[in-house]
Amino acid sequence: MFKHAILGTDLSKASSALIESSDEFSRIGIEKITLIHIIDLRNTKLLESFTLEEVEESLAKQKNILEGKGFDVNAEIIYGIPSIEIEKKRKEVSADLIIVGSNGTNWSGTVLGENASEILHSMKSPVLLMVLKQTKSLDEIFSYKNFFELEQSIKHWQKFEPDWELYRKNITEHILLPTDFSNFSEHAFECLMEQPFKINRLTLMHVQDEVRIGPHLENKLEEFNKIDGERLHRLSQAFKQKHPETEISIKLVYGKPKNEIVKAILTDNVTLTVMGSQGRGYLSEIFLGSVSHHVARHADSHVLFIPLIC
Repeated sequence: MFKHAILGTDLSKASSALIESSDEFSRIGIEKITLIHIIDLRNTKLLESFTLEEVEESLAKQKNILEGKGFDVNAEIIYGIPSIEIEKKRKEVSADLIIVGSNGTNWSGTVLGENASEILHSMKSPVLLMVLKQTKSLDEIFSYKNFFELEQSIKHWQKFEPDWELYRKNITEHILLPTDFSNFSEHAFECLMEQPFKINRLTLMHVQDEVRIGPHLENKLEEFNKIDGERLHRLSQAFKQKHPETEISIKLVYGKPKNEIVKAILTDNVTLTVMGSQGRGYLSEIFLGSVSHHVARHADSHVLFIPLIC
């Protein structure tokens, strides 16, 4: 069960938009939040552009918003490397989940998206990647020339930071769980199935990998589909026993997994994608190599990564 979350904030408008939409956290059972702002010691521009008083004031405002939404909140400022300090804090407070925003560029020189990527690369616990979108593009704010002129003045640049919003609302409306029937995928399925929160729709998906099947095994595709279709059906039945109210569908397609998953997320209006990962803290083909890394960067849904070791 997810009750206590670590929420990383860079105090940008993107982070504020995530916090304004934190009602979504309640949908998955979150009751307590440890809100942390990490001052990245590698970023000298950031250190020069704010006073500690300004940081404390901004963090206090975000804390108040979360408390106003009913969460038990503790807020902290930490110096260090975000990916390292977030995991360290998670262990210290025994949090169940790490929540970070994706695609939120902080105009102070820190890119929330880069920090999210680093966290995913070193994850040893479930990570919920929340997708944010700009309400106005940079092209609508700057000319190409001004973009580079303003890069030299961080303080001035911040005044023109575009507004952001959470891309998908009602996070549990339609969940997609891609599976390759590995231990990682099975663990993610079991973890999702044991969650007490309500899931309106669930799609269980398997992609017959065209690269692995290739020209030599295409004659067996019908046989593979039959076997894997039965596997998906068994998963569906097991999930239905735990969540009888959930509408469950099965998706079995042929193609490149990373492309087919992203396509399904878009065309089926998926609000949350749940994926398994090794969770050993290093990059590999199964973990953030091709499929997971591609989905994390390109999915039009929020993504929950569940490591095998959690």
